[in-house]
Amino acid sequence: MTYPNFNSGDILTATDMNALGMYKMTPTSVNNATLSGATVIPNSAASTVTINGVFTADYDNYIISVSGVTASSGGGVLYGKLTSNSVPQTNGWYGNTFFISAGGAGSLSNATVSNAATFEICCLTNTTNHKNAGVCNIQAPFLSNQTRAQYNNADDYYFRLGAFHLSNTNSYDGVQILPSGGTISGGEISIFGFKG
Repeated sequence: MTYPNFNSGDILTATDMNALGMYKMTPTSVNNATLSGATVIPNSAASTVTINGVFTADYDNYIISVSGVTASSGGGVLYGKLTSNSVPQTNGWYGNTFFISAGGAGSLSNATVSNAATFEICCLTNTTNHKNAGVCNIQAPFLSNQTRAQYNNADDYYFRLGAFHLSNTNSYDGVQILPSGGTISGGEISIFGFKG
């Protein structure tokens, strides 16, 4: 694909922007975090971080990218709840996560969720020397369709992958992020919208 070449003073058109394929979403507001441009930085010892206004009619699908977020306790998971006007959904997620312990001859395990309040975004570690990084794909959170989420990543404790679907067809415009236990601090969370 040939990407557009922009010069100072050029006027960007919808065709130009669509050719880029992915766009970093700027939240309308955040709770328990600060914004650096379009990047969300969790406050120290935040029990939840809510990111508002990132799912819109402009894009059907999104990627949640997490880098360097640390937890107050290790070996956990970073969860998500979709929100509408800052109000999180409380149930309806179904799916499976498969995981294996890192650094050993562990066996493959799985965890099933049924009518859960959350979906998994990525692993979470409390080790500042080996910070986590992960991506979660979200399909159709703003559309009146069933929303789906998939992720895979690894940290100091686990290699994990999972797939989930939300049983309702509500429209959501944001996401609340929370750890499986304790609190989170620092790092970066970004959300990208894309077509297709």
